[in-house]
Amino acid sequence: MTGKAAKEKDKVTEKAAIKEMDKVTDEARREERILRMTTGKIYPLLIRMAIPSMVGMMVSTVYGMTDTYFVGKLNDAALTASVGVVFTFISIVQAIGFWFGYGAGNHASRMIGNKETERAEEMAATGVFLAILTGIVIVIGGLCLLRPMAELLGAGKDKALLSATMDYLRITVCGAPFLLISNVIYNELRLTGSGKSSMMGLVVGMGINMALDPVLILHFHLGVKGAAYASLLGQLTGMVMLCMETRKDGNLRIDLRKSKLDVKHLTAILSGGAPNFCRQGISSVSSLLLNQVAGGFSVDALAAVTIANKITYIAYALVIGFGQGFQPICAMNYGAKKYDRIRKAFYLTLATVTGFLVISVAFLLWRTELLTKAFTAQGSVSALVIPMVRAQCIVLPFMGYYVLIGMCLQNIGKFGLATCVTTLENGACFIPALFLCTAFLGETGLVAFKPVASAASLFISILIGTRAWKKYLTERKASE
Repeated sequence: MTGKAAKEKDKVTEKAAIKEMDKVTDEARREERILRMTTGKIYPLLIRMAIPSMVGMMVSTVYGMTDTYFVGKLNDAALTASVGVVFTFISIVQAIGFWFGYGAGNHASRMIGNKETERAEEMAATGVFLAILTGIVIVIGGLCLLRPMAELLGAGKDKALLSATMDYLRITVCGAPFLLISNVIYNELRLTGSGKSSMMGLVVGMGINMALDPVLILHFHLGVKGAAYASLLGQLTGMVMLCMETRKDGNLRIDLRKSKLDVKHLTAILSGGAPNFCRQGISSVSSLLLNQVAGGFSVDALAAVTIANKITYIAYALVIGFGQGFQPICAMNYGAKKYDRIRKAFYLTLATVTGFLVISVAFLLWRTELLTKAFTAQGSVSALVIPMVRAQCIVLPFMGYYVLIGMCLQNIGKFGLATCVTTLENGACFIPALFLCTAFLGETGLVAFKPVASAASLFISILIGTRAWKKYLTERKASE
């Protein structure tokens, strides 16, 4: 063997040794994570898992409000309303991303809890590959059917609104693949215990968006196009960051060569993420119907609905963020058959998020007018926003159970029940409440329908949750 050949052989051997050492290190980190999830003190663990999710949710909430805030500075109800209309499209894309991400992430989390890392990586790769394929289809279909889609979303009743919506939507459609991939990887990392890594990609991408919004919308006078370009660049940056995070600290690695588009993997992903897809999907349908109903009254009413929903989501963001810290604990301990830990974690999470809601509602009631003025200077819009926000605050303090029981059912694999629960507030109860309240109360029904839908959803979720809790977490423990 020549000296050159010997050196080449040594390099190959060294690379193989390094690769094997990295594999061992990653396995050790995963083992440590599983041990922490299944044996660590629950409340400190909840805090540790929830903080990155809460930061991510708060950044996401501020991000969701940023476009509305800066476009609102233009004092044009049509432009403000277009943000709400396009947000319905974004919600549909996010619903698909969360469908694939939750489906792959939930199964991967239980597999890791059962120490089947290779199968977990196959599932994660399949989820990302589905996002890529779906994103390409959305871009092609969206650009070909731009005007009909804008009209369907609720922009067809006003020429100025339709024009602004098409400007915003044309650019937003092109970012669909980035948004899908980001949502899938974010949820896969978070649900397998890598909360900090998932937060980093989310925060950086949204930070870019928020920084560019005032520059592009106001300084360069691009209006809603500026908001769309800022979102596109933020989504691209976030996707790149999340892809990089999958290669660090023993996180679940994404290798598209491991993806398997067979019946087994597709069924697992589509069924596992169905509660999230149904929840966000029906929420998107409900938003579309709300746009149509509110737009039927006036452009001001549509703008008011957009702003009121942004403001009240502040309270929900804290609940969802802390609840997301509960999810990996729930899934991994269910895989490890440690049902007592799930029950304890649920009660601790419920007590905490209820406290968040009480404080958040007190703040919203105290600062309703100030928050409304931050989004619009138009008196006719503000006059609708303020009662909408205050009416929703009546039920909000009690909604922690509704959010958490849906998360719990999904993460223990009871997807049918989880889907029933998660589609109540923004779907099964929302739609009839919207049409009944506006039919009997007119425009005032836009104020009343949301708290009515929330109260009905909470009542039904308690009935479903109480029975499921007993069957799957109390009686199952006794039988094993």
